[in-house]
Amino acid sequence: MAEYKNILVGIDGSQQSMLAFKKAVAIAKRNHSLLHLVSVINGEPSPNSIAFGISEKGIYDQVIQKMKKVLSEAAEDAEKQGVTSVVTHVMIGNAKVALASTYPKEHQIDLIVVGATGLNAIGRMIVGSTSAYIVRQAPCDVTVVKTDEDNRAVNFKQVTYPEI
Repeated sequence: MAEYKNILVGIDGSQQSMLAFKKAVAIAKRNHSLLHLVSVINGEPSPNSIAFGISEKGIYDQVIQKMKKVLSEAAEDAEKQGVTSVVTHVMIGNAKVALASTYPKEHQIDLIVVGATGLNAIGRMIVGSTSAYIVRQAPCDVTVVKTDEDNRAVNFKQVTYPEI
């Protein structure tokens, strides 16, 4: 069986991403892996951009600080559970590309763990599923989490994001 040395889990604060985090912690413990907790804020780094997401720098700064806190708390939780090496990273950009390609290639990721989409059918048609994109484009294994820690199916009615 393959051993994973660098595990990436995408965290956006949603219930789905936190389930992925919990499963990634278990995998990292079994493999004595470096766990990468990454949050990608969709948008352009330039405050003048209207291409996608947030357009004011002040709003970016608020979201970045909030996600840094979420990742810091997750890292502490992972360490309490026995993961010895955890790094966190918050970036601005296209979440699909960053999680599927950019970050994995820069950090020799050999497993990506993501939550299943919480978007409804219309949202998936318009935006596309980040997890589906990662499965298609990633240079490594991908685990899409749809169940809780006891492998029971979870019915997500809506995506919940941390308050900003």
